[in-house]
Amino acid sequence: MLSEKELAKLTNTLQIPMIVQGILDGQESFTPDMQYGLHEILSDYQPDSALLSIALGAHKIAAHFQNHSPNMAILKLECERIISDYAEIWVRNAESKTLDDNLVFDTLEQIPEDLETLAELLEINATLLNAHNEELAKICETFALQAHAQVLIADTFIDLMDEGAELAETYAPTTTIYNDNVIPFPGTMNAS
Repeated sequence: MLSEKELAKLTNTLQIPMIVQGILDGQESFTPDMQYGLHEILSDYQPDSALLSIALGAHKIAAHFQNHSPNMAILKLECERIISDYAEIWVRNAESKTLDDNLVFDTLEQIPEDLETLAELLEINATLLNAHNEELAKICETFALQAHAQVLIADTFIDLMDEGAELAETYAPTTTIYNDNVIPFPGTMNAS
């Protein structure tokens, strides 16, 4: 579990949650330029970073509006689960600390499904938010669109990792063990 300091550092690094908080606080407005910038930032992220950014930003919106709709409360809970599942691995990787490769791969395999779930919840809540705050509804729509795009990237990445593992197994070096100190001349090893 991440400490408050690590979570604050993650939020600062990923930028998106801070942008959302500024809009929630009324310090900024969600202009078309800001929407374009949000698309740009999220599309440049790897799927795990995009998932965390979207979850952290959506969590801020959901926490603010959780009493308006059960769907908003569900979005908040899903964001909390995603943050809990991925944030520590993301921070450890960013700090270049040793990670268990199997744990990382098992966790990364869940990213497309989590992005898809988050996108669906964001689409539902964007519709609900239109009545209360059009800017935040547009942010949810932007997050949903980027989450759908990141699903394709994450699926492709996982497929490539699976293929790489299969190729590594197929072409793993084989070691021939000899019972004596005579090393056969190449080409005569299968002649006997």
